[in-house]
Amino acid sequence: TMAYYGIGLDSAINELNLKFKMQLRAKGGIGIRSLGKIFNRFDFNGNKKLDIQEFEEALAVFGIFPKVIELQALMKYYDVDGDGNISYEEFLRGLRDELTERRKALVKKAFCLMDRDGSGVVQVADIRDIYDVSFNKDYQEGTKTKDEILDEFLDNFDGLKGNNDGQVTHGEWMDYYTDLSISIPSDEYFALMMKKVWGIDED
Repeated sequence: TMAYYGIGLDSAINELNLKFKMQLRAKGGIGIRSLGKIFNRFDFNGNKKLDIQEFEEALAVFGIFPKVIELQALMKYYDVDGDGNISYEEFLRGLRDELTERRKALVKKAFCLMDRDGSGVVQVADIRDIYDVSFNKDYQEGTKTKDEILDEFLDNFDGLKGNNDGQVTHGEWMDYYTDLSISIPSDEYFALMMKKVWGIDED
């Protein structure tokens, strides 16, 4: 059990992060965002930290059940202030992978398409104009309307950030696609998705 402490901690955390990433990927969608929302629900005092019991319960709600020794390793690693609490934002950051250059180029291209004045901010109205729902399975099957699908997409920005000002910044846009990217293993599929939704081709 001592392998999780001292010298072995970094590699243990890397292994755990890999394991969690596989679980996030298996769930599909934007698992990392769902997990973040669960953490927020358990964070009663809003300090972006959870004690080990709250952290374990939040993971369980999401469907991840780490062993006791794994929880101890996570606590040791993500207790950034040494107060016995886990910084769950640091934990989530550890699960994010950078976008590949190919994906990053597509995500930027979609943003620039709507950021007509180059201000680094896009208006919700522009997103609604360009977002194509016709390839969405729920839309095709008639279980969701265009507005419902668009609202779900937009909730990833305003809903999570709490700034319902009708704008999405470049940073928020990149963060969203970084989170979504975890559940899309193939660059080819990612490129196809971007083409269907935003009508963009690779250069």
